[in-house]
Amino acid sequence: MKYRDLLQEYKNGTLDEEKRKEVEADIEKQDAISDFLFENSEIPGLDDIVDSGDVPEDNTEMNPSSEADDFAKLINSRIRRAFIKAGISTALVTLAIVAFVMFALPKIVDGQYYNPTEEIGSGSEKSNRLTVDVATYSELFLPTRNIWNCDAVSRGYGKYYVSLYRKENSYTGTLEKGDLRLYNPDILNRTIKLAYSTDENGQSTCFLTSPNGIDYFEEDYISYLDEYHGYWASVTLTKCMKYDDFIKWCEQNDIYPDWCAISTYIPGVDPESLPMRYSGLEHNTYTYDPCVGFGVDSYMRVNYDQDKYPNLSAWDTMQAVNDGASEYEVTLEHVTSMLDYLIDNPEIIYMIADGNADPDTLRSYKKHIEANGLYIYGFVCADSKEGFERMQNLDEVAHILVDIQQ
Repeated sequence: MKYRDLLQEYKNGTLDEEKRKEVEADIEKQDAISDFLFENSEIPGLDDIVDSGDVPEDNTEMNPSSEADDFAKLINSRIRRAFIKAGISTALVTLAIVAFVMFALPKIVDGQYYNPTEEIGSGSEKSNRLTVDVATYSELFLPTRNIWNCDAVSRGYGKYYVSLYRKENSYTGTLEKGDLRLYNPDILNRTIKLAYSTDENGQSTCFLTSPNGIDYFEEDYISYLDEYHGYWASVTLTKCMKYDDFIKWCEQNDIYPDWCAISTYIPGVDPESLPMRYSGLEHNTYTYDPCVGFGVDSYMRVNYDQDKYPNLSAWDTMQAVNDGASEYEVTLEHVTSMLDYLIDNPEIIYMIADGNADPDTLRSYKKHIEANGLYIYGFVCADSKEGFERMQNLDEVAHILVDIQQ
């Protein structure tokens, strides 16, 4: 009889008393061996795993002593195999967990937050998400500091190193779980505003602060500028001009605006009225509104969904004008596409400490522009002392604010 058959009969309770006691003694012996093997990694004198052919299977060929020894070897080999399999399984599970934590988990966490490396565009021509977002935002709200390109390198878990570029300048920082921190935060924070006040005659007035946010000026301060230096300045008009009329006025007066401020509010029914939202303030007190505009001479060239946001890029806008399209119509489309883009993708607005608007405000801007047209009440340009003195004498110019410190 094979020993396996003997064990089966023991299990079934059909063995005689003598055989039953022998099997129970063997089982007790193997329990002790198993416990000892579990507690000790090395067993002196223990042979390697025994081949199944080395153990006689016919119970009639074995005496009780050799039968017990061979059974012990068989059990030992099975236990050692189980330990090896358990060790291999544990190692594989550990490796899988480590690989998941190192490679898969960072990307899963990345997917829960703003991804600046997301590719936007079609075909081989693509831009990363951060470039399109920052370029659009900076053209609308940051004259003289609009960003042309951005890089982002993932560190996993929603964290990135970022770099922003404008001409020869670069600005670096980090983006961690949607929190943008630049080592030079002023590049996206200090910005032009529309200021409201009351002049010395008690008349309510509004004017553009300088591109860097300066809202005060001394009388005749332009005469103190260095005639050999160039300066950035904001110029506020005496009334709003429709954009195509503004273009002609600039050509007639040799003025080259870099950025134009768009009227998004009419105090009455005349679209040429300045956007005087607040009045009756005390003299030398101010309140402010964000102002929105578009670049004329600084072109962002990005790739994007051209069907959804036609002429979003200032470069494409310029190319369309060069190809014979109406400058007014193309610029109007460019402005509304930029507003639409930020309405649909507002994350960049919330990342910037001095964010200038929210989606609802942007919708109101777009609605006003579509209803009333593209009217300009001021602009930003670079010029010399002589140029600003000449502008100051034009009837259409109300205020000029120069950034003395460039």
